[in-house]
Amino acid sequence: MKRAISLIAVAIITVCCKTNNTVTESSDLSNLSPALDESILVSQQEMQDILLKYLAVESGSEETADGSYPMTDGQMEMARLLKADIEALSVNATLTEWGYVYAEIPSNMDSEVPVFGISCHLDYTPEAPGKGIKPAVIKYNGGDITLTDGSVISPSNPDGAELPELIGKTLIHSDGTTLLGADDKNGCAIVVSVLKTALNPALKHGKIQFVFCPNEDIGMAAEKIDTNLFNPEILFDVDGMGGHEVTTSNFTARGMKVKFIGHEAHPSEAKKQKLGDALAASATYIANVPIKYRPENTENLEGYIHHWGLSNDGFDYIVSSRIRYFDSKEGETFDRIINESLEKVRTEFPNVEVKVIWDETQYDNVEYSMYPGSRQIIERAAARCGQDLAFKAERGGTTAAMFTAKGLKGGMCIFSGQHNCHKVHEYACVEEMMDAYKLLLHAIDEVASL
Repeated sequence: MKRAISLIAVAIITVCCKTNNTVTESSDLSNLSPALDESILVSQQEMQDILLKYLAVESGSEETADGSYPMTDGQMEMARLLKADIEALSVNATLTEWGYVYAEIPSNMDSEVPVFGISCHLDYTPEAPGKGIKPAVIKYNGGDITLTDGSVISPSNPDGAELPELIGKTLIHSDGTTLLGADDKNGCAIVVSVLKTALNPALKHGKIQFVFCPNEDIGMAAEKIDTNLFNPEILFDVDGMGGHEVTTSNFTARGMKVKFIGHEAHPSEAKKQKLGDALAASATYIANVPIKYRPENTENLEGYIHHWGLSNDGFDYIVSSRIRYFDSKEGETFDRIINESLEKVRTEFPNVEVKVIWDETQYDNVEYSMYPGSRQIIERAAARCGQDLAFKAERGGTTAAMFTAKGLKGGMCIFSGQHNCHKVHEYACVEEMMDAYKLLLHAIDEVASL
């Protein structure tokens, strides 16, 4: 999921798509194809205005204590606004009872090409204050950004480390007391802009499907997805960070809960009364993970087994676990370790009943199921609009990764100009949003030539 941000680390795999081995200014429109010239594009000011309108909606998601599917009033307000904006373009939009918004643009071509899908999410995280968001637009000229509350986003601090690359750009930040909501209102503004532009007959395309998902920031973006309304062959999720990064792979996420059911006895008569020490059995199970596979000893493309929670109900105990990996072979290794560990506990603690009460793939590595030519499509699109992309693997999940657990194809996650997500020093870069918008339009154009 995007992910609790604290769990995400980026592994840069490669940088490609340089034009003539030089860095081309990404806002240059001189190499756009005739079908994608400036006359049919939304302006940067229009993109900014759309974003500010969406930032005004307090659409934070909230988890429920019992794990049931939640819905906040703000998310439904945002969903209704998106539906209205789409219908204002004379496109039918579907808003479901679960807070999803779907739209589809039919093909305007005679030949058949793969169905193109674009996703984003309409909520923002509950991990930081999100009430009373006050966006401020600035032209960044370098140095520290002093917020209304007196705090500072500084290039000398981690939350401002990316600022030197953004001198001269248009940034939007909050007053320092709340997050901004760029994650993923940026994506919503970009996707609505793509939808609007795709209606122009100058852009040739096959069928394009759109979905705006709720509850992404609590890991439930795909929980109620309707695959009859959204099931593209080529998928791009618009929920990435700043810069020009494209996520090509991510963790497969497996969640487990194992219950150890004990049997009480007085310690002095433990053998005779068949003591079943569920706490000791739980501790043995936890300790059986080889040290090298614990999360604090892994990085880059290395997965981990993390027994992160221990709770008790009287004499019984439940261990909650996260299993994460990129490589399916490593996943098989982890499965073997866990099964051997459970069998060891059953043998060494015969009076403790061991029961797996939950074992589920929460999301999958998009690399396993994405359209085979996805990377080539986005590379060609980037070359055409003069963008240098950094392809990365993400030690976390994305909306597209959640889709895979529901039987949909995986897809890459595209940058969207988000910085410092899930924090009160979050900010957005409008020029990076425009670059993502143009990249997607060129990708649509590339698919039309398949």
